[in-house]
Formats: sequence, C-alpha cells, structure tokens
Amino acid sequence: MKQTEWKIIYTNYNGITKNAIKLLSAEAGKYLIREKGVYRIHVLPCEKEGSNLSKNAFIIGLYNESALIRKFIKEDEIKKDGFAVRVVKNPCDDEGRFVILTSFNESELYYAVVSFFDDYISKFAPKHGSNRMPDLIFDSLLPEYTYTEAPAFKRRSIFTWGHSINNYREYIDNMARNKYNELIIWNDHVPLNIDEVIEYAHSYGISVNLGYSWGWIDGCGKITDISDETLYKLKNEIVDKYEKEYAPHKCDGIYFQSFTERFDSYIGTRLIAEAVTSLVNNTSAELLSKYPDLKLQFGLHASSVSKHLDEIAKVDKRVEILWEDCGSFPYHYNSFVESEDYFENTLAFTDKLLALRNGEGVGLVFKGVMMLDWTKFVDQRGVYILGENCIDTADHDREIRRKAWRLYSRDWMNNGGYVKKTLAHILNNKLGEVNMCIAGTFDGGIYLPFALCGEMFRNPFDEYESILSKVSARTSVEI
Repeated sequence: MKQTEWKIIYTNYNGITKNAIKLLSAEAGKYLIREKGVYRIHVLPCEKEGSNLSKNAFIIGLYNESALIRKFIKEDEIKKDGFAVRVVKNPCDDEGRFVILTSFNESELYYAVVSFFDDYISKFAPKHGSNRMPDLIFDSLLPEYTYTEAPAFKRRSIFTWGHSINNYREYIDNMARNKYNELIIWNDHVPLNIDEVIEYAHSYGISVNLGYSWGWIDGCGKITDISDETLYKLKNEIVDKYEKEYAPHKCDGIYFQSFTERFDSYIGTRLIAEAVTSLVNNTSAELLSKYPDLKLQFGLHASSVSKHLDEIAKVDKRVEILWEDCGSFPYHYNSFVESEDYFENTLAFTDKLLALRNGEGVGLVFKGVMMLDWTKFVDQRGVYILGENCIDTADHDREIRRKAWRLYSRDWMNNGGYVKKTLAHILNNKLGEVNMCIAGTFDGGIYLPFALCGEMFRNPFDEYESILSKVSARTSVEI
C-alpha cells in the first residue's frame, strides 16, 4: 500500500477539534509520511469535507456537523457523552479503508483519535513470524472495527504542585492523551504565565482550578489557634488574596486546603471539623456573594475529621469537597494494601463520604503514586514562570525519578486491581456525580500508574488483567 494513498477529511479546524486533527496528523504521520532508510518526504493531505475521497481516508468531525460520517454511523451507535471509532471498507473500493472518528462534543473527539492510535494499532499489530510489528499496521488492509466509549466518571482530575512541572505543554498534552479533564495546580504564588497555562489547557477541554491556602501551613502540625478571632482574620486574608491575585485570571475555580492535615481531631480545645466548617462557610458566603459563579473546591484531609462527619455535612453545598487521606491504597501514599481488613474498612468509609450532603459535591483523591520528596521539599520563594524550564532541568528530574517510577509501575501492575474494586464500589454506591482525582508528580512522561488510573476513571468495567494488558501495550506509556 503506497504511503501517498491516505488523507484526512475534516469538518472544521477550530478549537479542540483543531488539536484532535493535529494529533491525528502527527500520529498517522509516524506511519505514512516517511520510508525507513529513504529520504523521500511525504505529507498527509488534510482536506475539508466535500472534497474527493481517496482510496483511504481518516474522516474526523463532530457527528452533527458531518453528513459523510452519518453515512457510516447511526446516531444511536454513539454513546451520548462519548465517542466512536469505526474502521470500514471504502464502499467504492474493497481494498481501501475509512477510519471514522466522531463524537457529539470536541473533547470526546480528541479522545477518539487517542483511542485509535493508542489501542487499535496495538490490538491489530500485524504478526511477522513470532514478532508483533505495529509499525507495519498500514502496510496491509486495516481490520474492520467498531469501538464506542463513554466515561464512567465525567470529571477526572489531577492535583499537582505547580513548581514540579517542567514543561506545562507536555504535561497538558499527556493529560489529554490519558483523558483527564481537570487540572488542580497548587501554588504559594500565582505564576507569572498562568494565563498562558490556562489558555493551553482550555484548548484541550481541560479546566483549571488554582489552589491556595485557606489556613493550610506545612502539614498543619504547627497550628495552635483556631479561635473565632483567628478564623475571622483568616477569612479576610483569604478573600483579599482572591481579589488581588486570583480574580484577574480566567481560571475555572479555586481549590483550597485548610488546617485538617492532622491525625488528631482537636486543636487546643476546639474541634477541627466544627472550626473548619465555620471558616469554609463564612469565607465561601462572602466570596459567592460577590462572585456567584465562582466554583470552590475544598481539599479536605479525612484524617482529622473522620469521626465528626456530622459537622462536615454542614459545609455549604455550593462547595465541592475533594476528600483525601481516606484510608488504604488507592487513597494512601503507599501503592499497596496493608491488609484486606483495612481495605474493606476504607470502602465502608467511602460509603459515608458518598452519602454525605445527599451525595452532592463530592470528589475522591487517589494517591499511591510518585510524590514530591518531602524530606527535601523547598517552598516557592515568590512569583515564578510555571512549566517553562529548560530541557536540561527536565532531564535532570526525569532521571532522578526514573527508577522510582519503575517500582511504582511494578506496584500498580500487582495492586491496580484494588483501584478497580474501589472505583466499582464508588459507581455502585454514589448518589450523584463524583470527581475522581489522582494526586502526584507526573511531569516528564506518561508513566504506567498515571495511564492506568486514567483508563480506569473512564472504563473500570473490564477485568483488571484486561485493563492492564490494554494500557501496557500503548507505545505512549513508559513502564
């Protein structure tokens, strides 16, 4: 099959669809625009729908915008909030193939492209003797195929410290490649280039929440005073910081942590759960009275409030609670389960969180992945430029983490079944939408735990062994 026989047929080249087409062109180009060992340069033509079809074509576009796609896929064959990939014979040429990539919204259209290149090609990699040769996939007729997908959890977020990101474009590219759609960036100071970061994330349909302290100080162990007077002063500081530093930027929400990252339930004689609820409600009320469309996300450590959920139930329902430190892996830093009893107790506690506030505004944070080295952690010293570090800096950090990532990958291979069990439990017991979040340092590549978690946030339905097999076969994933 000649490499010049393929083209891309598209409906429009705007917004997230533009990024989907760029990814399609780049990924298909790996196979179609060069010949091994020959300096002959091809391009992959991109033509708007209505042009002449070639023998082989990628046809990409939103379903409602493409009359051509509607000839090959019925509307009810696409899941409402998902995408469809279909490989069919060219009706005018049995030796030709059309790859149809479509959805009802642009974010899912991007994921359709990801699905084809990450999963179809590894699934149908041609066999040559005992070898599987994905690089030769286009040298013969593509097998006919239909795949549809919709997310089990609509919001799939990542929490990270901002100054651990060396290349924000690569970071966001990798998020989109693994179908995460919300980025929570914690900073002590708003980065100088935050508007550029937000704009780039939005071009992939990824929302950005900016995080800052509402009383959180270095693990909270040094906090000794949570009196009404102190909380009132803190509320004013929080509101003032928002108006001066965050309101000028077009972020999608504010994430905050308070003084809950402790293992005791009291600071002095005051109950932490009661005090933090008072602070959150009073501060949120003032902010929302001025900025009614502001989305607020409360990063809450369960360790200090788990025995007093009746107080947390009083948190303003307009504020989402993103729970962390909820028990065993996958909530725990350790990427293994200490005991089956601990895991079962964690699921029982999860049920309480899902039912709290009638299931409204709940999110759950999985940790169990590579984190910052807290023994050597340095706080941000001031406003800085996020994710524009030079390649030498990025390579330095990548090399330090590389061997550690291998161990985390091993742990997730062995223990990822607990992630699937937890997600299945959440799906069976949730009362409303749940924001599933993974927290960690993912800069520098797509590592297996990062990819596995992203896949299971979307598709926790298959057996874990099948999910692991699918994700580990992706050439974009590092093991």
